[in-house]
Amino acid sequence: MRTAPAPLLLLVACASTGTPPPQVEPPRIIQMEEVRIQPAPDPLTGLDTFDASDLLSKGNQLLDALEHDKAIKVYEHLVATFPTSDLVPVAIYNAGLAYEGLAEPEQALRRFQQVIREFPETSTAKDAHYRACLALSKLDRWQEVADTYWAVRQKPGITTMDELEARAGMGVAMFMMKDFDTAEREFMGAVRFYEERSKQEVLSATYWVAQSRFYLGEIYARRFEQLAMTPKHPSGEAWKTDMGQILEEKCDLLLRAQNNFIRAIRAGHAGWATASGFRIGSMYERLYDDMLGVEPPPDLPRDAKPYYDELLKEKIGVLVTKAIQVYERSLEMAERVGEKNEWVERTAKSLERMKLLALEAIRG
Repeated sequence: MRTAPAPLLLLVACASTGTPPPQVEPPRIIQMEEVRIQPAPDPLTGLDTFDASDLLSKGNQLLDALEHDKAIKVYEHLVATFPTSDLVPVAIYNAGLAYEGLAEPEQALRRFQQVIREFPETSTAKDAHYRACLALSKLDRWQEVADTYWAVRQKPGITTMDELEARAGMGVAMFMMKDFDTAEREFMGAVRFYEERSKQEVLSATYWVAQSRFYLGEIYARRFEQLAMTPKHPSGEAWKTDMGQILEEKCDLLLRAQNNFIRAIRAGHAGWATASGFRIGSMYERLYDDMLGVEPPPDLPRDAKPYYDELLKEKIGVLVTKAIQVYERSLEMAERVGEKNEWVERTAKSLERMKLLALEAIRG
C-alpha cells in the first residue's frame, strides 16, 4: 500500500478542519513596449533597435533644437510604427507643438483636436484643449475658442489654475467678438475666483490676474474712445450742458479704465504692466486730441474766439503733462525689469509726440 506524500496529507488535514487553503495570486502579466529590430539603421532616426519611447525622445530632441520639420516626421513615425503605444497621444500632441513652431496653426489645431477626440481620458487631452484654443485664436475663430474653454470648465476635477486660465481665456474670446458686457463678466469672475481660491491655496497666477485686469481696463478704454465729443445742441446753454455731460462721462470711463490698468500693473507681470502703462498714457493723449478737435459753438462772439482757444489750450495742456508722466514711468519700469516688447516701443513713440506738443505749447 502506497503512502500519500506528506504535502497531500497536510492538505487533506487542513481541509478536514474547515480552514480554506491559502489563495494563490494569479500570475501578473506585464505589458512591455514593442521593440523594433532592423538589419540596418532606420533612415529617419539612425537607430537599428528602438521602441516608442526611443522615437519620442528623438522627436523631443529635435523639437528642443527647433528642427520642427524633422520632429514632426519622427512623431508620425512613432504613431505609424507603434499605433497601440501609450505614447501615441503625446507624440500627436508634440507634433502639434512642432506645427506651432512652424507657424502653421491649422495643422497644429488638427493634432490637438485629434488628441481630444481619440484620447479624451488622458492627461494629454487636457493640455490639448488649451493648445487648441491658442491655435483657434490665431485663426480668429473666437466663438470656437469660447466654446472650447466652456467645455474645459465643465470637466470634473479641473484644477484651480486650469479653471482660472479657462475663465480668462473665455473673456478674451468674448472681448475679441466685441461682446464687451459678457467679457466684463467673465474677467470679473476670473478675478473674484482667484481672490477666493487664493485664501485656500498658494497660486502662481500673476499672468492670468494681470491679463484679466488689463482687459477690464481695455473694455472701459474702448467705451471711452467710442464716446464722441459731439453735442446734440448746436449752440447756447444747451451746447454747454451737452459738452459738460460728455466730458464728465469720458472722464469717468477714463478713470475706470485707469483703475484696472493700475491693478494690472500691481499684479506684477512685466508684459501686462508695460501694456497697461501705455494704455493709461494713450487715453490722456486721446482725450487731448478729442478736446482739441471740439469746434466752438457757432454763436460764440468773434472777439471771444481767442479767449476760448486760450482757455482750451490751458485745459488740455494738463492732459499733455499727465500723459508724459505716465509714459515716462512706464518706460522706467520697463527698463528696470528688462522688458522689451511692442508696448514699450509704442510708449516711447507716444512719449516723443507728447514732448513735442509740450514744447510747442511753451513756444506759443
